[in-house]
Amino acid sequence: MRLPEEAEKLLVPSGKRAKLVPDPGDIGVIDLIKDWRDIENPDVGLVGIPFDTSCLQRRGSKEGPESVRDALAFYDSYEPGLDIDISSNLQIVDFGNIDVVYTEVPETHRRIETVLSAINKSGVIPIVIGGDHGLTYANVKALINSVQGNIGVIMIDAHMDVRKALHGELSNGTPFRRLMEEPEHPLLGKNLVELGINGWHNSKAARDYCHDKGVTVITAREIHQRGIADVVAQALDIATNGTQAFFFSFDIDGLDLAAAPGTCAPSPGGLTSYEGLEAVWLIGQHPLSRGFDVMEVAPSLDVQNLTSQMGAALIMQYLGTIKKRLAGKKK
Repeated sequence: MRLPEEAEKLLVPSGKRAKLVPDPGDIGVIDLIKDWRDIENPDVGLVGIPFDTSCLQRRGSKEGPESVRDALAFYDSYEPGLDIDISSNLQIVDFGNIDVVYTEVPETHRRIETVLSAINKSGVIPIVIGGDHGLTYANVKALINSVQGNIGVIMIDAHMDVRKALHGELSNGTPFRRLMEEPEHPLLGKNLVELGINGWHNSKAARDYCHDKGVTVITAREIHQRGIADVVAQALDIATNGTQAFFFSFDIDGLDLAAAPGTCAPSPGGLTSYEGLEAVWLIGQHPLSRGFDVMEVAPSLDVQNLTSQMGAALIMQYLGTIKKRLAGKKK
C-alpha cells in the first residue's frame, strides 16, 4: 500500500525481531506482522510514537514502542480461551515509528495527526503504541478527521486527564479537555467514557469538570464491584450513541501496579490484568471500533519487562477482536 507523501516521509522503520526457539506447531505473531509497504490492503497496522516529553510524572515511555514490539516475540497466533487464531485471513502490518520532534509537543502532535489521518482514511485500523497519554489527543483528532459525524471515546486510565493547559503547557494530563474544547469538531462529553479512574491521583475539580461536560466516569472500585462485562456494555452504549466510530485508549496505568509496574504513575487498586484483557476483548469486537492505543509503557521503570509484556498482551487481544469481526463479515 501507499500513503500520501507527506505522511510517508514522517515514518521511520522499526527494527526486526529475532524468533524464539521454534516449534513446528507454533506460528509466532512476529512472523505475521509485515512491512506496510509490502501489503496491498492490510486490515490493521502498528504505529509507534516514541515520545514522552509531555509527561508530568516520571518519563520513560518513549521507549515503549520498541519494548512492546520486542515483547510480541513471546506471543503465538492462537488463544485457546477465546478459540481465536489470527494466523490466517488477517493482514497485519507495521508502519514503524512516527518521526517525532522531542523538543516540540505541538509539532509532534501535528505529525501524529497527519500520519494517523492518512492511515484511517486508507481503511486500515491503527494500533498505536506510546509514548505518553498526551499523544492520544492527536490519535483521536486523526479519527475525527477521517469520519463524517461525531465519534466516541472509551479510555481506561487511573487519571481523568482533563487538566487545564496552564501557560499553554500541553501534557499527558490535558488530552481529553483539549478534545472537548476544540473550536471545530469537538469530542462531545456525552460520548466520552472514562473507565478505571482510581486512587488519590485526581482532583475534585477534574471530576466536577467531567460532570459538567456530561462525561461518564466509572472508577476502578465500581468496576471491581459491578464486573467488567456490565461496565463495558454501558460504555459501549454511551460511546456509540449517535456516533460514526469510536476510539479506544488504554493508558497502562489504569491497571493495578502488580500488572503494570513500569509506567509513569503506577496505580495501586487499578484493574486486574484479566479485567484489562476482557475489556479489550469486549470493546474491540464492536463494529464501530476504529482504533486502539496502548500508552505509557515505560521500560526503564519496569520490573523484568512485565509491563511491556502486558502491553503486548493487550495488543494481541485487540488483534483477536479484529479477526473475529472480519470472520463475522465473511459469513
